[in-house]
Amino acid sequence: MNIENYEEVQDASEEDIVSDFGKHWASMYTGSMYGAGAVVFALMGYVIANQQPSGNRLLVELNPAMLAGILGEEVKDVEKGLDYLCAPDPSSRTGEEEGRRLVKVGKFTYWVVNGRKYRLLVKAERRRHQNRVAQAKFREKHKKGKPLPGETTTTTGDYTEEEQGKLASEHLPEGMSDAP
Repeated sequence: MNIENYEEVQDASEEDIVSDFGKHWASMYTGSMYGAGAVVFALMGYVIANQQPSGNRLLVELNPAMLAGILGEEVKDVEKGLDYLCAPDPSSRTGEEEGRRLVKVGKFTYWVVNGRKYRLLVKAERRRHQNRVAQAKFREKHKKGKPLPGETTTTTGDYTEEEQGKLASEHLPEGMSDAP
């Protein structure tokens, strides 16, 4: 899915974006964070999995001392990673908040700048998948013995034996006969 095309879900309500997991987009690993280091990617994984809706934003609680224990890193390295994620990034694919990924809004509370956008993309992806499955079930249910609109069915019982023979010979290659 193209992450720039999310207009169809921009007006979703808070209830629409609550999720029980976070999806890591492949583009996270190939964009401007490339080379940022394992701590930064571990922090983003934690952010993605733990962000929660609050109004029209997604927020996450990030306590560097706690995260250091969770990630098995030094507190100073976690703080450095958080500083990186809060810094402007002119190379970011999205320019909102000058490319920042996080904005600190409280002692340990951060706004996940693109969190809502990506949650909505996951919801749209799920909806399209559900629609494909439902459409396949609908088609399977309605094709059993019934012609689709525009199709007709004819059985040999609608024709006399003579008419059946004539039709068969008209459709056989030249020189072939259905007679033994």
